[in-house]
Amino acid sequence: MSDDIFGSIIVASDVEEAATATLKMWFPTYLAFFQRKLELTAGTLPAPQNYTTRNVFDAEQGEQIPKVVVISPGLAAPPKQYGNGQYHAVWRLGVGVATAAKDEETANMMVKAYGAAVRAIILQKQALGGTLPITGIAWEEESYNSIPIPAPIMLYKAVSIFFMVEVNDVITLGKGPLTPGIGVPADWPVVDTVDIELDIEEVSS
Repeated sequence: MSDDIFGSIIVASDVEEAATATLKMWFPTYLAFFQRKLELTAGTLPAPQNYTTRNVFDAEQGEQIPKVVVISPGLAAPPKQYGNGQYHAVWRLGVGVATAAKDEETANMMVKAYGAAVRAIILQKQALGGTLPITGIAWEEESYNSIPIPAPIMLYKAVSIFFMVEVNDVITLGKGPLTPGIGVPADWPVVDTVDIELDIEEVSS
């Protein structure tokens, strides 16, 4: 997001949010395609509703699946300055999908279909909604693993896919206010009091 005073300042969560919004928008279309491609019954690959930025690719028994994790663990390379003091950066973006099925063959097929859908969406919709000055996305890594969740009737599996997301105008040298501001912006709510409850338990030695 660009500001007349601060200039453009990109936050790592901006990349996560753009990728998440793009996946939510395109999953139904791409999963319907893979159902036709793999000759599956409609609804075999439901569009995920459970999204998180928790920095592990997993699922818990009883949790809504498919579960999608979208995280940016940091930069993939040192940022570079260009132009009139702008910086270009490459963020590493990880997307994980956890799912489950009643047998090994179905679980394997489903998790790889979700992985292919993620790969296709991120690479084919590289603008990620057009909210960021993204100059390119490269596919870096893809792996499939079983999730060790003890369940007598379900096999849990996950796919982890990593991308390199190149972003221009991450920050510009020389921008920023000339004097520090004081006070809270008018559109921010002011909290008078905050109540915190602590449950104190006696610890026996």
